[in-house]
Amino acid sequence: MKHLLPALSFSFSIKPAKPSFPNSVWERPPSISRRFTSALITLLVFSLTARAQDTIHYLDRKTMKEVSSAGTIQDENPGGVTYKPGTAAAPRQVSALDLIDIEYEVPGRVNLLYKSAASAERRASSPTAKDAERKPALEDALKNYQAVLAELPREKYKFAERHLQFKLAKLQAQLAGETSEDADAAIESLSSFVKKYADGWQISQAARLLARLQMSKGDADGARKTYEGLAAIDTIPRQVRQDCEFLIAEALINGKKYAEAQKKLQGLAQGLSADDPQAARARIYLAECLGVSGKLQEGVAQLEAIISKTTDKKLLGLAYNALGDCYRLNNRNKDALWPYLWVDVIYHQDRQEHQKAMEQLARLFDEQGDKTRARQYRERLKRESR
Repeated sequence: MKHLLPALSFSFSIKPAKPSFPNSVWERPPSISRRFTSALITLLVFSLTARAQDTIHYLDRKTMKEVSSAGTIQDENPGGVTYKPGTAAAPRQVSALDLIDIEYEVPGRVNLLYKSAASAERRASSPTAKDAERKPALEDALKNYQAVLAELPREKYKFAERHLQFKLAKLQAQLAGETSEDADAAIESLSSFVKKYADGWQISQAARLLARLQMSKGDADGARKTYEGLAAIDTIPRQVRQDCEFLIAEALINGKKYAEAQKKLQGLAQGLSADDPQAARARIYLAECLGVSGKLQEGVAQLEAIISKTTDKKLLGLAYNALGDCYRLNNRNKDALWPYLWVDVIYHQDRQEHQKAMEQLARLFDEQGDKTRARQYRERLKRESR
C-alpha cells in the first residue's frame, strides 16, 4: 500500500469568496483608488509643508512669559516681523521689543546642523550652565551656524541668512574674553552687521550690544555714534528711540562732554509731566552730569533725594548706577562699590542696568586686587549677555 501513497497525495488552496455587496475592496472602482492616492499625496505634502515653517519666540505681554508660534515670515523690518501662522489665519505682527528669537526654515540638508547650533546656544545661556561648559557650547554653536551659513542658498533664505549673520556676531561678542584682541574682533563683527543689515528686526539688539562693548573699551564717542545711528532709523519702535536718546546723553557724560549732555537732557525733559517715568530718568542723568562735572556732593544729594522718593525698582537701578558713576568718575572707587552692589543684589529688574553694574563691579574688584570676585562677575556677565 505504501507505494500508492504518493499517487494519493494532493494539494489544494482556498480562495475566499467575494463579498456580495458592491464597490467592496475587491471591486474598487478606479475613481476611488485615484481619489485615495490623491488624498494621500495631499496629506503628505501638507505635513511636509507644516514642518517647513519658522518658529517665532516672543514675550507675551499679557502673561509676561515667553511663547512660541509657528508660521511663515512674510515681512521683517526694524519695528518687528509679520508672519502667517496658518492656512486660514490672518497675518500677525510681533514688535521687535518683544521678539526673543526666531528659528527659521532652512534646507533639509543643514537642518540638523541648525538645530544642533541652537541647542548648543541654549545650553550656553542656561542659568545652570557651569563656566567650564559655557565656552565649548558657544564654540560649538558658532561652528555649526557657520557651517549652515556656508550651505545656505542666500537669495531664497534671505531672512534666515540675516539672522545667521546676527547669531555669528552675537556669539563672537559673547566669546570675547578679557583680551583687547577678542573685544576688537567682536566690535568689528557687530559694526559690520549694523552697517549691512539695518533693515532687520535684529538691529536694535545688535546696535545696543555693539555700543555696550564700545563703552566697556572706553570708546564713549563710538557708543554715542552707534546710538545715534539706531535712533535715526525711521521704523524702530518709539521706546527704542527714546532709550537711545538717553543713552546718547549717558555716552556724552562718560566722554566728559558734560555741557552737551546737559543740553540734551534738558531738551528731553521739556514737555514731560513731573510724574512721567521718563522725566524722572532725565532728572537722574542730570544729577549724574552734575556730580561728575565738579559738583559731586550736589549731584549725590540730588540722586539720594530721587532714591528716597521712588519705589520704582527700574528707576532705583538707574539711580544707584548713576550714584556709582558719580563716585567712580571722581576716583572714589571704594564708595562706588556699594551703589553698584545695590543694583546687583536688589535692583536688577532692568537687564541693561544690571549688566552695567556687573561690568563696573568686575572692574572695581580687579583694581582692588580681588581677582576671584572680578572673575566671578565677568563670568556672570557673559552668561547673562545672551
